[in-house]
Amino acid sequence: MEELTGRLVVVHPELTVDPVSRQGQIGVIAMADLKSDTISVGFGGGPLGKYSTDALLVLRDKNELYQDIMTGVKEMDINTFKELLDINMKQEYSDYGHTSAALKIAIENPEVMKRSMISLEEHISRNQSIEISDDASLER
Repeated sequence: MEELTGRLVVVHPELTVDPVSRQGQIGVIAMADLKSDTISVGFGGGPLGKYSTDALLVLRDKNELYQDIMTGVKEMDINTFKELLDINMKQEYSDYGHTSAALKIAIENPEVMKRSMISLEEHISRNQSIEISDDASLER
């Protein structure tokens, strides 16, 4: 399982109950306890927010996003297409600056957010299934 600590995430903008009122904001995972589904997120000041994995959003895998951009180009307007490409280009760099810029673009437009982001819960689930299939292929 990949290390989640230090990863940038967005608190889902439509989250109805958030004790630290950070809906739609970018934060950094400070601690992750997947057994209890509690992710502690810091926001550069103030208290840590505690969230379940389905309340946090991350960018989709860059290769998967690129495929979807290219195959869905006819179904989207030009601005959505440009913003998705911009996000995808920023994903080529793994530093906080580019990732943060990509997340900001994604959360400014609901259509772009829908196409470019998934819940942390889904991200973890996908990565676990990839690891399981990788382990199975190594055993052969």
